[in-house]
Amino acid sequence: MRHRAGGVDPDRLAELEEERRFLLRSLNDLEREYRAGDIDEVDYRELRDGYTVRAAATLRAIEDGKSTLPAKPPVDWKRRIVSGVAVVALIGIVWWALAAWSAQRLPGQTATGFDPRDENTVLVAQARAVMFDQPGAAAALYDEVLDNDPDHVEALTYRGWTLALSTRAMEDSSEVTDALKSSIDSLGRAVELDPEYPDAHCFLGIIQIRFLQSPSGAVPYLERCLEQNPPADVRVLVEPLLDEARTES
Repeated sequence: MRHRAGGVDPDRLAELEEERRFLLRSLNDLEREYRAGDIDEVDYRELRDGYTVRAAATLRAIEDGKSTLPAKPPVDWKRRIVSGVAVVALIGIVWWALAAWSAQRLPGQTATGFDPRDENTVLVAQARAVMFDQPGAAAALYDEVLDNDPDHVEALTYRGWTLALSTRAMEDSSEVTDALKSSIDSLGRAVELDPEYPDAHCFLGIIQIRFLQSPSGAVPYLERCLEQNPPADVRVLVEPLLDEARTES
């Protein structure tokens, strides 16, 4: 009988790893087919949602399985902690820089140039004010904007990003799967409505490389983010991510 470490079958972990690679390749192929016009939007969204749900569930199963494996020899915890903190810090800085840039844009530069008296303008301003300290409250405010205007690009984008960030505090695999699916749906809709809005591309790229562990899936999104000429403080943060994604693809 094959040895099971802590009740985990190593063969099963290997199967899950292969399934993850297959699903991420399928997502990449689907994106190429859609951009080439080989698949219509209805089929594209249905297939993308299905692959995303399965990829998120598979990744969580892999992580759960690895957590029960026997302890490995001592590792360089200082390096690991610094690396982990750096990843979280990088994500936070990119979020801050993009949000600050979004707030500074003039009406007409994005799809969100409303009259100051408009209710959505007030809600967006409130969401921007609390998104760093109270992301849950910000997400709720963006939901209110979307109730008024389902095609509000900024609200779709930052609601999607907040949902992705929220998965880091989740333990239930079904919650993670649902949140990532909603996140990618929201960001994908923002891209469809305004392909030149860089924030959504940046966030989708980060989700691909940091949340779904798909460097090849991140490359096109990060490239499009940089093509939209973001400010220097955003570019200097995104360019290393793109270099990393290209190297690991």
